[in-house]
Amino acid sequence: MLLTASEGRHWRYEVCEHADGYLVQMRDLETGDLDEEFSTIFRTLPVAFAYAEMSAAYERYAASELDVVEDEQIEIDVEATERHFIDLSDRLHDGGINGVAVQAWEREKQRGTVRVLH
Repeated sequence: MLLTASEGRHWRYEVCEHADGYLVQMRDLETGDLDEEFSTIFRTLPVAFAYAEMSAAYERYAASELDVVEDEQIEIDVEATERHFIDLSDRLHDGGINGVAVQAWEREKQRGTVRVLH
């Protein structure tokens, strides 16, 4: 279930419920496709929210740099969201786990136990 989303210039960072916590995934605003390589799972909802906000702010900042747009508010947003994420992550001891790693663990679990006889 989608809980919230933060939009950058080209991507939307969605926070969804996940069996292991809260998943932050990246969706292309133009096509609606998910980026399979970008996903992170957090144990706590506040940290997942902060990560999505920080990711969207970074993307807006990077886009403004490429377009040579002078907007101090974009830079202030990046700094504020980064500080907020780091503070929450440190206090709640939740640095997140890369979603690709979680998928690999689940595939390994499904394979079952392999016994090697010598």
